[in-house]
Amino acid sequence: MLVSALILGLLGSLHCVGMCGPIAFMLPVDRSNSFKKVSQIAIYHFGRLLAYSIIGLVFGLLGKSFYLFGVQQQLSIVIGILMIVIIILPYKTISKYNLSKPLYKLISKLKSCSKRARAAPSSTPCGIHTALSCGRR
Repeated sequence: MLVSALILGLLGSLHCVGMCGPIAFMLPVDRSNSFKKVSQIAIYHFGRLLAYSIIGLVFGLLGKSFYLFGVQQQLSIVIGILMIVIIILPYKTISKYNLSKPLYKLISKLKSCSKRARAAPSSTPCGIHTALSCGRR
């Protein structure tokens, strides 16, 4: 089991190198001052960890509340059926009901904010963006 976890971790890191790496390279850091560089990178990682923590907290509270209400098993069956229906239905039928638009608006605001600004606080939105787009570890 330990070997399979190691292999899956190594294979998952290829995703991070190809997708998350370029996002980390575009981070606007001041390379002339080493203290600023370290602080900006630390703020970037703080934003990443903040986003992962909030996502974990939200889903943990949702899972605990579903468990407390006794609907966890029924909810998992309904979600499984919904996933099968989404695969079976054509894309054009599903695209009429765009439920992810608010999330994409938030991510695009974070992207534009991190591209525009060059100050240290812009590292936090860039870290949050990395967590939202590359949080598949």
